[in-house]
Amino acid sequence: MKFTDRCPATWKELQDYVALFLNQSGYRAVSPCTIDTVRGKVEVDVLVESPDELVKRIVCECKFWNSSVPKEKVHAFRTVVQDSGASLGLLISQAGFQSGAIEAANLSNVRLMTWNEFTDIIADKWTLTRLKQLKKESVPLSEYTSSLHFPFDNLKDEDVGRYLKACDKYRPLRTTCWEITRKDLKENDSLTDFWYKGSEFTTIESYLNFLSDQVTAGLKEFGEILANSNIIIPPERLEKSYGYIYMSL
Repeated sequence: MKFTDRCPATWKELQDYVALFLNQSGYRAVSPCTIDTVRGKVEVDVLVESPDELVKRIVCECKFWNSSVPKEKVHAFRTVVQDSGASLGLLISQAGFQSGAIEAANLSNVRLMTWNEFTDIIADKWTLTRLKQLKKESVPLSEYTSSLHFPFDNLKDEDVGRYLKACDKYRPLRTTCWEITRKDLKENDSLTDFWYKGSEFTTIESYLNFLSDQVTAGLKEFGEILANSNIIIPPERLEKSYGYIYMSL
């Protein structure tokens, strides 16, 4: 399954999508952003703060041009990256780069890439980060749908039927969120019905976003049932499950 089907149609979409994917991959990206350099203030398309110990700051420049980027633009961008103290510069071009631009970036801390190359590079980290979030978000569903753990006898009569319907609806979702891995997502051209409504999706991004939305809806539904029946699930019951959520990544 491919990572995404997003294709920027404007310069703003290009830099917004770059910032979005970086933020969702665990970085802190701001677009646009005015930064200080040794030559004064400069506005960059995307400024990225990285949790990595070695690469702390990344500057991104996005070119939504009809023609390939020339070497002069690479030289100018290299200066901004160097003068800002950034560890890495990403120059992302919709139309590619001239041969001189590629030579100008060689042996520097500037990387040149097309939109497709950027999504290929970010796909694995994005998928890993989103899977971790999804598995953590779905922890309460394990308690709510468990016949062994849920205090079924404490439900009000009016909530019993609603609760059972919610369990039937969200148990397959809970199973998918806990068991699906990056390998499952990447190696299947299309996800089968073994995964919760997986056959309806063609990209990893759209499917994981859908699962996250479904988890939110499920937690809301169970939350309303719990509140109506005055049931409180002790937080420590959920905390015991957190240690197992990353076993399948």
